[in-house]
Amino acid sequence: MCNTAAPHTVAGSRETSTWPTPVTEPTPPVRPVRTTVRSTGVVVPRRDTESQAFDERTEYSDVLLHSLMRAQFGLTLGFIALAVGLLISLPLVVSLVPSLADKRVFGLPLTLAVLGIAVYPVLVAIAIAYVRLAERTERHFRDLVEKL
Repeated sequence: MCNTAAPHTVAGSRETSTWPTPVTEPTPPVRPVRTTVRSTGVVVPRRDTESQAFDERTEYSDVLLHSLMRAQFGLTLGFIALAVGLLISLPLVVSLVPSLADKRVFGLPLTLAVLGIAVYPVLVAIAIAYVRLAERTERHFRDLVEKL
């Protein structure tokens, strides 16, 4: 009898099989199940007593709120005017004094060096001053609201 099947590995032998081994899909890693406790209560945001006192619409609270908005608006307009005035001043000065256009700083024209590099620290200082003054205005407003 003739055996035409491909040889296979016999236990203990070093012979390898010529039969194709079945391809198995890798099993996906087991993910841990996360369980959480469901909240049954409603979370109510905490309100400060000063904001509760201000919620009552009185003529005094309306005047305070209007004065805060007017102060913030004036502060904003002042700082915008300062920043725009700073940015416009250099080209204006260079047009009035043409000899400044020929000056060079570190190999760059003076106008480029000032408008492209040196103006940013000044604008940051203006922004810091604005934030500090706005916070001071808000603190003053809060102090007035606490007196309600």
